[in-house]
Amino acid sequence: MVRPSMPITRKRLWNFLAAFLAMLAFLVCLFGPLCLYMVAHGAILPTKNLLGDWRDNLLQSGAAVNTVNSRLSAARKLLRGVADEVTDITVKTVLNDWATVADAKKTALADEDKTEADYGRRFTLESLEKLIHSVDISNLKGLRDRAMIAVMVGAGLRVSEVANLTLRDMFLTQNERGQRGIKVRKGKHNKTRTIVLNSWNSWVIQAVQIYTNALGLTLHEHLGQQVFRGVKIEKRAVKRAKSRQGAAYISAGDKITPRNIESAVDTYTAEWQGQMVNVTCHDLRRTYAKICKQSGMSWEALRANMGHSSVTITEKYVGLDVDWSERVPNWTIKLD
Repeated sequence: MVRPSMPITRKRLWNFLAAFLAMLAFLVCLFGPLCLYMVAHGAILPTKNLLGDWRDNLLQSGAAVNTVNSRLSAARKLLRGVADEVTDITVKTVLNDWATVADAKKTALADEDKTEADYGRRFTLESLEKLIHSVDISNLKGLRDRAMIAVMVGAGLRVSEVANLTLRDMFLTQNERGQRGIKVRKGKHNKTRTIVLNSWNSWVIQAVQIYTNALGLTLHEHLGQQVFRGVKIEKRAVKRAKSRQGAAYISAGDKITPRNIESAVDTYTAEWQGQMVNVTCHDLRRTYAKICKQSGMSWEALRANMGHSSVTITEKYVGLDVDWSERVPNWTIKLD
């Protein structure tokens, strides 16, 4: 029995035309620039050399590397699709060869060509002091935020390490000579390290101690618990507070997530290159590296405190060398 054909209604016709036009628009957007480039250069086919020239031309015109590579990927897919359909082995081989055009690559700047901005934001000591003193410490949230900023910019902790920091590791870490430090038990790749502090009266320890005292945490009762916790506005204070800043905060739970730490830090601003910018946790870690190096800490000591696998990584955090004297080869050869 022959099945009757589906009648072509006006609605189906419009749906087909809409789909066809959408596909046509997609192809024009995708391959239009390539077709225009081929016409401008008198090319009939998208050869490998032409695709390479087109790629370089897009990069020179300011197109992003990812944008260029997505267009190249579409062109390669088209060439390989045509190659699968043809039967002539020579044509098939040529088309597949054209499709091997390489992706665009990001050009790495040489260290000497980089500016300070290329390394990310690092605040000056003056800007950092203003940031610390700008925190409203009249409530529990402000005391907590100041303490979190202190351990990140004063000890170089990663945001995940701040979230996992316990009272034991914060207050009971010292060596046989009595030097103070902070123990990181769950660092990157689960590595353990000790970050050395300058003294028993370290401002970092003081900031955390003031916060834990306000929270009522003690080494006797909360030794293995996390230092930092979430906060919330006390219900009774919501109505009488004229603003969120004037509200009373109370602790919420017995821990805090890295995302909540990032959100809390992002609400603060600091001066960077003449303008006020929102602070990020990684800005604080980079600032720690920069100021420590400026203050005379050796590369190896800084690498150990930062928890890096090599000094090369630490150098990227510091940014531009603060003193080239360490790179001067102290030897010479006398020439004739």
